[in-house]
Amino acid sequence: MSERRTFVLLNPISDRAKRYRASAEGFRPSPPKQCGFCGSKKNVGVGHIDGNEDHGEPDNLVWTCKRCNTIQANLLKKAGLGKRVQQMNPKKGRGSGQMAEYAAAIKVMRGEFEGDAAAAMRTIRATPASVRSAYTRRTWPTRRAIYGPSGRQSDLPF
Repeated sequence: MSERRTFVLLNPISDRAKRYRASAEGFRPSPPKQCGFCGSKKNVGVGHIDGNEDHGEPDNLVWTCKRCNTIQANLLKKAGLGKRVQQMNPKKGRGSGQMAEYAAAIKVMRGEFEGDAAAAMRTIRATPASVRSAYTRRTWPTRRAIYGPSGRQSDLPF
């Protein structure tokens, strides 16, 4: 009697990884690199004819523009075919929500928003330096436009 083994994939790969594999050399649709549906040569990437990124066989791959890929996905969804993309993007910190919290805390401390100053200070101190730096990079051009090259308000009361 033969032994039968079952393998369980504990860490499934992301749909992004599947798209990357489908785009890798040797797994691309045949040239030319233009949409197989409308003939466009702009925003062209690898698409799956059956709408399922698990099926990365060369005969299931086609060059498709973003517009046609979206139309195809919607048609397959209405027909109950294909497989919806499951994004497995890792969360880094709390993302842009953390920057929004930091910005609100700064505005509370400046008196631009109503709020608890102690809670605002806790938020500011808990915000990683990388998020604070990104916030500064985003806001500094606006400050320079308002206050001039220094980016600082000159009529400070102290």
